[in-house]
Amino acid sequence: MCIIDLIIKIDEELYIKKVHSFGESKDLFDEYTCSSWLGQKVDYVLRTSVEPKGGIVEIKSNFFTYQWVSEEYGASLYLSRQGILLELYEEAIKHVAEGVQIYNKNGYFLHANPASEALEYFKKDDFKGKHLMDIYDLKEDYSTVLTVLRTQKPVVNRCDRFKTRTGKDLTTINSAYPLKINGELYGAVVFESDLSVLKQIKNRTLDLETYVESDKHKDSEKLYAFDNIVHSSKNMEEMIHFAKKVSLTDSSILIVGSTGTGKELVAQSIHSFSPRRKKPFIDVNCSAVPSNLFESMFFGTEKGAFTGSIAKQGFFEMANGGTLFLDEVNSISPEMQAKLLRVLQEKRFQRIGGTQYIRCNVRVIAAINEDPFKLIEQEKMRKDFYYRISTIKINIPTLQERKEDIVILVKHFLQSLCSDYSRRELSFTEKFMDALIHYEWPGNIRELQNVIEYAFNRASESIQSLDFEHLPDYLQFTETITHKIANQYNNLEVESKNTGTLEEQMEEIERKILIDTLNLYDRNITQSAKTLGMSRQSLQYRIKKLKIFNE
Repeated sequence: MCIIDLIIKIDEELYIKKVHSFGESKDLFDEYTCSSWLGQKVDYVLRTSVEPKGGIVEIKSNFFTYQWVSEEYGASLYLSRQGILLELYEEAIKHVAEGVQIYNKNGYFLHANPASEALEYFKKDDFKGKHLMDIYDLKEDYSTVLTVLRTQKPVVNRCDRFKTRTGKDLTTINSAYPLKINGELYGAVVFESDLSVLKQIKNRTLDLETYVESDKHKDSEKLYAFDNIVHSSKNMEEMIHFAKKVSLTDSSILIVGSTGTGKELVAQSIHSFSPRRKKPFIDVNCSAVPSNLFESMFFGTEKGAFTGSIAKQGFFEMANGGTLFLDEVNSISPEMQAKLLRVLQEKRFQRIGGTQYIRCNVRVIAAINEDPFKLIEQEKMRKDFYYRISTIKINIPTLQERKEDIVILVKHFLQSLCSDYSRRELSFTEKFMDALIHYEWPGNIRELQNVIEYAFNRASESIQSLDFEHLPDYLQFTETITHKIANQYNNLEVESKNTGTLEEQMEEIERKILIDTLNLYDRNITQSAKTLGMSRQSLQYRIKKLKIFNE
């Protein structure tokens, strides 16, 4: 690193005339960057006012100290990263619990941190320029620092007893290390601790052990994190990246996604990544909250508020300082939405039967599986409530939109099942995976997980690979219906319009087959499904998808 990284020449009106970069900074400030600064005000480029007394500036996420040198018709600014790094390093060691002292290669004192000053009752300015032997009354052979300078090897955890020149007796545990740059010795650093410092470190260790032990017992309560989201697709990567950014704010978040896409997984991950992660995460399935108990469950009750009532916290109190996750928030009635809206706006509420307002610091994450604007049009969701809970909106892709993730999801689910049931690792055939890839997955990740668990249980313990025959019958229908379509098309029983994509033409033929079969059995779903070699569930899904009998 150069002593000077950048020189900026300015005129009397502070407009930039020339820019010179040196050493590694040439990569940071290329020719294009430097030329783009010419003719601009230096205050605008550096995003701060520069002054003749010098100071610190930040450019491209790097800090620089600058010196102002006045010249005829202007001035030069000399910018250096080295200076600010030294200041940052000095500031950093102020917070080290152990005493830190630095000496040059000849044993002369250079620097010490506040912990060392407190430990030995000195001021570092009084020691500067003094030799170690002039500071302490000790023999050279017993000096940890001088031993390191002489041998150029570290000395770790050595107990030293010595006197300062003021007569104070000291007993410390010291560890010292040589300071080398490019193999050449420039000095030594010593870390010193007495009993008080060691007790601090011991207490910190006990706190850590207690935390780790308590965390082990909370495995059942452990929330999901972003690392638990299995994916390889770009759209999921972008969604996670955005969710991580907004996790650091306190803004309300609305997660929009179809059933089974993993909305609660994302909500928990946001909480786990946020500054609120050590506070409560309270999840509420709003569709399961009875309307007559809504207020008492959300706001709590005071004793005597109604017959048999007791003093009890509501969801907002339980989540105070943390996150309140409202799943299926669209199931809340407009009347209750208005009451929630007031709490979200005022950040306070009253228990049922209470007279005192209770302040709440809660971050709300809501989730819905429908289009919010359609809900507003249908007057199922208040517009003001929607805008309050959707400061930030996160859309979760369906499995159909991230089919490249199916393979790694299948592997993940299989590994988990094999581990849970102590079974040897299972693979899958190409035909098995092909059926999964070509299915539409209306139930998304949850349906895929259920399908894999079904195939896992259906396969005998002697097999090593899951095959097509292990899939549920409605997934095996893909091959059956394709075969029937091909036969009818070859026998010219169905006339195709020969327009549209291959998929559209195939759907047209499939629609004709299903209508003919259903009409043959007077729309009896069970008999039609049996004839077509598929389940009732699959036939009903195809009828809905192809909009049969809707007209």
